[in-house]
Amino acid sequence: MEADLLNFIHEDALKLMLDLKGWRYAKNALLLNGLAVVKPDFYPPRHILATGRKGYIYAEGQTRIDYAGQVFVSVEDLFTTHGKEAILDFKNWSFVEEKEWVLTDGQTPFIFSFTTLDALPKRTKYRC
Repeated sequence: MEADLLNFIHEDALKLMLDLKGWRYAKNALLLNGLAVVKPDFYPPRHILATGRKGYIYAEGQTRIDYAGQVFVSVEDLFTTHGKEAILDFKNWSFVEEKEWVLTDGQTPFIFSFTTLDALPKRTKYRC
């Protein structure tokens, strides 16, 4: 597993990316092999990744992963069956259904969503 800047990134780089877009890192990213996981499928629903003045970014949705001829409804299920070392074969995981990072302004539950850091919006664009 390597930092790909989309799903896995060094924690300091994650903080920097969030800062550059106007968000405050919640300092609670899952760390695997020394990298912060930014793929929302690794987090429980409503897990908050970052906050803004009014709003926040949280994980939401369903996960279905096709791996080694089996379908899993969570990363935890996949790890239970194949062990955490399955992360080393991440490139062969096929996400049939993916969770998303959702932006809210604190009042509207859904303003915008994205799955990878390259789509991270500026906080001010959505007045969060």
